[in-house]
Amino acid sequence: MQLEDSMPKFSKHEKQLISQKLLTVAEKLFCEYGLKKVTVAEITKAAAIAKGSFYAFYPNKEELYFHILVNCQKDMWQKMDCYLKQNHMLKQRELVKKTMIYLFELLPQYPLIKKTDSETMAVLFRKLPSKVIENHSSEDAEALNLFMDYGVRFTQPIDVVTKAFQALYGVIILLEKEDEGLRWQVLTVMMNGLINELVEE
Repeated sequence: MQLEDSMPKFSKHEKQLISQKLLTVAEKLFCEYGLKKVTVAEITKAAAIAKGSFYAFYPNKEELYFHILVNCQKDMWQKMDCYLKQNHMLKQRELVKKTMIYLFELLPQYPLIKKTDSETMAVLFRKLPSKVIENHSSEDAEALNLFMDYGVRFTQPIDVVTKAFQALYGVIILLEKEDEGLRWQVLTVMMNGLINELVEE
């Protein structure tokens, strides 16, 4: 018998309900305990579904984690778009700087993003198919394209700009436990340097 034949069958409505329940309970568990410590069994127990049912939705917990992470980022990009609409009259560099600060201030609303450190990302990169990672990188590039929609022009190709701002995000995570004053001082220095180098005047 093929594996897909042994998978549980759900109606469309059941799939929607279970999928949402998985996303909700898994995000709570991941935020509290981290990716490595949470098991599929714990997720399915919290969601009140059979362990085997999990695999009808995700091949592993890493893809579920990544799905939740991407959803959080998409929500941030929507808020970023609204912020840009309200502030698009600013000069290019000022607009990018204020928008980046706005996004940093949003981070407490997304504990999973804050929880995702370099060690977690390394696990995800090892476990996830390369196509999933590539799609995520293109979504980050789309977020930067929002700047271009509001008149911002970059001095480097979008893939270079994307990697540079991803590196800045890595620094944010690295400095998470540092004194807030020091953290903002370092971020301001790095952000100003990136913006001056990558954004046209």
